[in-house]
Amino acid sequence: MLLAGCGGSGSGGSPPPAGPALEASAGGELVAHVRALLVQRDAQRQQSPGLPLLAATGSAPTLAVSATSGTPVDHSNTAVQEAGVDEDDLIKTDGQSVYSLDTTGAFASPTRPMRLLVHQRDAGGKFAPVQSLLLPPGATAGYASPRGMQLAAAARRAVVLSEFMEPIGSPSPCPPEAVCIAPAALIYPPTQLKSTVELQFLSLDAGGLAQLGEKITIDGRLIASRRVDSSLVIVTSHAPRLAYELLPADASAQTKADTLSRLTAAEVLPLWRPAQAQAQALVPETDCYVQPANASLVLEITTITVIDMATLSRKGRCFVGGAEAVYMSPKSLVLATSRLPFRILDSGRIVYPLQYTTDLHRFAFDGSGVDYRASGEVTGHLGWDPSRKPYRFSEADNGDLRVLTFTGDMGWALPADADSSQAPPPSPATLTILRESAGERSLKALATLPNAQRPAPIGKPGEQVHAVRFAGERGYVVTFRRIDPLYVLDLASPADPKIAGELTVPGFSDYLFPLPNGLLFGVGRDAAASNQLTGVKLGLFDVSDAAQPRALASQVLGSSGSQSGLDFSSHGINLLQSGDVTRIALPVSLTSAPYAANPAHGLQRVEVDSRLRALAVRALLPSPAAGSSDLWGDRSVQVGDQLVYLSAGQVTVGGWSP
Repeated sequence: MLLAGCGGSGSGGSPPPAGPALEASAGGELVAHVRALLVQRDAQRQQSPGLPLLAATGSAPTLAVSATSGTPVDHSNTAVQEAGVDEDDLIKTDGQSVYSLDTTGAFASPTRPMRLLVHQRDAGGKFAPVQSLLLPPGATAGYASPRGMQLAAAARRAVVLSEFMEPIGSPSPCPPEAVCIAPAALIYPPTQLKSTVELQFLSLDAGGLAQLGEKITIDGRLIASRRVDSSLVIVTSHAPRLAYELLPADASAQTKADTLSRLTAAEVLPLWRPAQAQAQALVPETDCYVQPANASLVLEITTITVIDMATLSRKGRCFVGGAEAVYMSPKSLVLATSRLPFRILDSGRIVYPLQYTTDLHRFAFDGSGVDYRASGEVTGHLGWDPSRKPYRFSEADNGDLRVLTFTGDMGWALPADADSSQAPPPSPATLTILRESAGERSLKALATLPNAQRPAPIGKPGEQVHAVRFAGERGYVVTFRRIDPLYVLDLASPADPKIAGELTVPGFSDYLFPLPNGLLFGVGRDAAASNQLTGVKLGLFDVSDAAQPRALASQVLGSSGSQSGLDFSSHGINLLQSGDVTRIALPVSLTSAPYAANPAHGLQRVEVDSRLRALAVRALLPSPAAGSSDLWGDRSVQVGDQLVYLSAGQVTVGGWSP
């Protein structure tokens, strides 16, 4: 219902003029900008009296086992996009303690607490449970969405992030940036929702045990969180509920003018609400930016907040507008914003408008805060899967930004839909390389691919991109219809990117993982000649010669109806290199026959030997959640030769070699 209610960031109708740069607001300018925006929104609404708005937003006892201190050993957390930039997840380790979140209670009811489960490594290298800490339930009685946690071991602190959506009353008229649905067409009536983000900080003692710390609530939705060393970076988006837009439809011009004149920055800006202290603005008004050239009528405040995990001090920046994707490297953060709304058909397919443009805003990150650097724009959109949009970005060592976008207007929900006469095939992808122009605060396109000199498309007609991964001076792209073309992009010359090589194999990869010695590991699906998806497919490729990529080995796990942890989260896998061998742990639910009942559920051990260039599948570690086949919360970490596996809120420990 929420997805169908609003599409994209919104527009007043015609595309905005060129120039995506942000401008800092002086005192009073933010309020003036919002007042003008409210008047335009009201005028648009008066021209086309809207339907009700579907969505208003637009987030203990200790066990008897004693802790044993020791030196952390080689370990892996779950997979992240960029080395050195951690992402929130349900399980974390520092090599000595493993912290797991049991979220099953919170999903059942926002008033039921989550549990933090702590396991520690003993003198023999084995892991045992040492603590089960109940976390206080959310402050609201709305819909709970636990997002994960971040661990800053050096600062002896962790934080659990959750998002809550609370019904707050009758809907407002449909705003101009939304595509709304008539209430009569819905099983449940539409409701306005207020979103808040809760940060539950935890203090860690010298032995690694956790104690409840400060609890902070922030107005808005949680777009993303990242951590670099002891700096927590959170991106939130707040849609203020203003008195002007709650006026009745027949309010007089004088009433509107009087209400508008009373608007203050405090009503517009999101609040930082400590549990034991007075609420305050998340950022000062003068640390906000506006985008004059963007004609979007969306009313959202997107904020980047950097929190020192040691002291809980914070710095931030905000701008007026929404954010649909966040990419972060150790040196900068990029927000992607869309200018026009998209539509969602009854079939679930998303339709993007033609001539779609995505704006990019780059902020420099110095470890303690962010500062606005430059903006740019690319043709197309970032695809149809929100969880994969960040993977369309990469920052080169020299600071160039690479972005893979899609210029088609419609995608399809399942690979079989590509053969449907009702679904036009998506257009090939476009790679854009942007370079920051010193002094102009702009990201200018240095090169695109395809281009006049290199017209070959990235993807054949009827294919859709499934996986994108950048690594150094390479880019890897997988497209699929009936077979899996793997494209290797040569990015060594930023002004002249090119397709260096192409490999075609059955099935497709959803995620790609560069490994040592010129190897590439992929996880996706196998496909029959009829285009029916079958089991989970593991693939090992030799990409040491970009011009001649080769398939070295593949393994299909299970039959149709099988799934892997990566179908639910990019964190549903972990990899640890030990000498020449990369050990891979992948949660799976495997059917023995097409869509058979009672699939095998557990953690699949996989090994890749980079010297022998071989792929081997080892024994399955069974899930501790007997009878469950739900992989949403399945995560694992490796510490030395030990596996700690979280499944359905329960933890089991096993050795790598059973």
